Amino acid sequence: MMETRVSEEPDYSATIPISRVICDFIIVLAMAIPLAIFHEFVKPYKRGFYCDDETIRYPYQDSTVPTPMLVVIGLSVPIFIIIAVEVYRALAWERKCQDQLKTYRLRRFNVHRMAVRLYCFLGYFLLGALFNQWIIDITKYTIGRQRPHFMEVCKPTVGYDSCLTPDKYITEFECQGTQQRLVKESMLSFYSGHSAFSFYAAWFTVLYLQARLFRPLVSRLFLPFIQFILLAGATYISLTRISDYKHHWSDVLVGAIMGTLIGNFVALFVAEVFKRREIPPCELEPSYGLIRAEKGESIPVQLVSQQQSFSVTGPHKIRIANEENDDSGNQRLGGSDTNGGGSRPGTAGSGPGKHRTAPDSYGQAAYSIPMTTMRKEF
Repeated sequence: MMETRVSEEPDYSATIPISRVICDFIIVLAMAIPLAIFHEFVKPYKRGFYCDDETIRYPYQDSTVPTPMLVVIGLSVPIFIIIAVEVYRALAWERKCQDQLKTYRLRRFNVHRMAVRLYCFLGYFLLGALFNQWIIDITKYTIGRQRPHFMEVCKPTVGYDSCLTPDKYITEFECQGTQQRLVKESMLSFYSGHSAFSFYAAWFTVLYLQARLFRPLVSRLFLPFIQFILLAGATYISLTRISDYKHHWSDVLVGAIMGTLIGNFVALFVAEVFKRREIPPCELEPSYGLIRAEKGESIPVQLVSQQQSFSVTGPHKIRIANEENDDSGNQRLGGSDTNGGGSRPGTAGSGPGKHRTAPDSYGQAAYSIPMTTMRKEF
């Protein structure tokens, strides 16, 4: 007999293998350490230029958002938000139903579920940031596009002071600039790392907030407001790269697209923030906006089988409609409403929480179950 249950008892315990934790740290280090080596020893592709190209003759100026500031903001803001959300969930929402939530153990030690959630989401965020940086650096060093201030910083031996052959593509040149770090950076325009990283951090955090804060806080506008601030901040950082002559507009556009794609990919398919929504059973109230249905309103659940059963918890109202063939061969729809302890003819069991089974003679059964009885974890 096939059985469909409306709600299931949660799994109350889980053991965290120490080998998995060690493996996670090794993977993060394996991605982080080569990045430092890459930046120190790898040289970008030396691309040629036309001496009359005005797009690479802009003056050099300092960044509005320097790289250290970007790293601090791009890491600290999402980390702070993730910690704040998990602490708030643990103290305000999950405290009411601690006995219904999963517990964790690491060897002989109990681990608070908040620590496990922080480990997971912060780990996925940092792993995605490293992956994003790998894609940025591989692209930058492979393409070697000049920044808008390339001529000012590099001061090439050919075509800098005079442009006698504007149609000639110059590949044989040496940079006379004294600041080697700036000279190297002047060949790493495509695509914008500031833009890609800021949009990655913004989109990951936006999707995380959308998934984990499943009910309104102070106001229904509070969450969209925070999400708007995050995306607006990423947009501002990206646009400053154009006004500071650090990138061409196309570099910034591609960086924003790549950061958005990687942020969405990591949040939705790696961290799976919506599948790990973990809605506490005690928080399932229609007034919270999670379920857009009036209390008592029913939703259709179609079950196709000759022998089917389902179970419900609590004295919820259920409408059972069964479709069968009458003596003339035509289909007839019959049904009744039961309220908790009631039972209909031909169903097995009665009372709250009992199994209700459609008679064997019925060819198809359609059950309408109140939305408020559904308990679902995304």
